[in-house]
Amino acid sequence: MAVALFENRPPRVAEMKGFEPMYDATFRECLQRPFYLFARGRGRSCRKEIWVFFIVLSIVEQGLSKVCGGGSWALIPLVFDLIMVVPEYALEVRRLHDLLLPGWLTLIPYGLMAIATIGLVKSRILTIGGGPLLLVVIPLLVAIVIQLVIMCTPSRHRRLSFDNGAIDNGVIDNGTIGAGVNQSGTT
Repeated sequence: MAVALFENRPPRVAEMKGFEPMYDATFRECLQRPFYLFARGRGRSCRKEIWVFFIVLSIVEQGLSKVCGGGSWALIPLVFDLIMVVPEYALEVRRLHDLLLPGWLTLIPYGLMAIATIGLVKSRILTIGGGPLLLVVIPLLVAIVIQLVIMCTPSRHRRLSFDNGAIDNGVIDNGTIGAGVNQSGTT
């Protein structure tokens, strides 16, 4: 699988626009796919897609913060973060679909981060001497743990595997559950 990540091949645009996860995606495809499926919550994404996208996104955000850290240039990282929220959120929704969970659950970590940010701003305004930030840190840590669980959990969606002419039990694309039917149609 790691070999496929750094493989040099032309991008498969039709597959990148599809709804199935790309387990054999290259590095470039992992970065381009969230933009092809910019605001679509349909479909599924594998762990490789979300890890590559989030690691590169973190590196770019850190680099922008270091380069454009002060003055009026500090607005550039903020604008970049606001632009990247939509593909980031859509990617997490598709990842939850791969875990057979509803995409709306992605709102939980984002809500906890918003609560932590508001709490941090209010605590700095209200207590200049550095008051109890524990109530701000806890929602932020819970949000980080939830996102790590989403990113690390293996897929619960079973792909059909053909072994010796029989189909394994698994979820088929239309959502029905296979009953272990062999090629002749009998169970």
